[in-house]
Amino acid sequence: MSRTYRLGGLKIASDLELPELMSWDGPSGAPADAVFCLDHVPPQLEAPDHVAPMFQTKGRNEYLLAVPGTGRFLVREGCEVTIEAEPGADPIAVRTFVTGPVQAVLWHQRGLLPLRASVVVVDGRAVALAGPSGMGKSTLAAVLAAMGHNVIADDICVIGAGKIAEASVQPGLPRLLLWRDALDRLGIPPEGLRRALSSREKYFVDSGQGSVCELHKLAALVVLVRQVSCALTIERLRGHYALCKLHSIVHVRRAARALGRDPDIFTALTSLAPMGVTVWQLAVPDNPACLDEAAAKVVAALQS
Repeated sequence: MSRTYRLGGLKIASDLELPELMSWDGPSGAPADAVFCLDHVPPQLEAPDHVAPMFQTKGRNEYLLAVPGTGRFLVREGCEVTIEAEPGADPIAVRTFVTGPVQAVLWHQRGLLPLRASVVVVDGRAVALAGPSGMGKSTLAAVLAAMGHNVIADDICVIGAGKIAEASVQPGLPRLLLWRDALDRLGIPPEGLRRALSSREKYFVDSGQGSVCELHKLAALVVLVRQVSCALTIERLRGHYALCKLHSIVHVRRAARALGRDPDIFTALTSLAPMGVTVWQLAVPDNPACLDEAAAKVVAALQS
């Protein structure tokens, strides 16, 4: 394996070229924490415990994802990923699954908690902007970056909680995935940017902060929802309502449940409030003109 990358705090040795990841910048002699191999992946697990339309699991440490037209991905023990692309598959689509759901399963198997969120550091404290795909969390992170705040992760926020004194955010990728309309709104020309998918106008944008390696204390989680009215509102969530919202943003939640992760996820989520992590809901109208106001409300909530 000639390629080594940084994925959070992990050193990855990979047969597959992954330009979305940063090159490994740690000690050259450090052993790999996880290995990504290009090899045959069986169409099904032997005696699986759970079978869903696109994935299977066996125990807590075997996960098989099959994506028609793209390939099969086998994740084992939180340290081994085997990839078999279908003939003629779009290599960008293959990498998208590796850096998306496959990465999230890897973190689940390693006992950490991946959330659907981008992470920005404001005044030394991490705030996670969470929500499903298409909610605008990366665009909002880009607005905060333009205000001078560091982006340390996009789309996947990996936190450790439940067994330690504070909730810490694993370093991610200091780049953002932005649609063409978001680029236009932010005044970023698409020329020269690498597409995230060959058939769609979604691009990788470097946040300009360079390599981010240190852990950051998580101070707040802001869950984005669409607002029917024209008003932009933010409210603090507590108790059961906050917990339900947090459950909804766990990455690959169905796969995590099949892997037996539900008790660990519940423990991690319920430990956030005692660690001082606040939970907010930010209701945003479908109006790009509100982004600056939304960013200001996030900063104000964190400072409060």
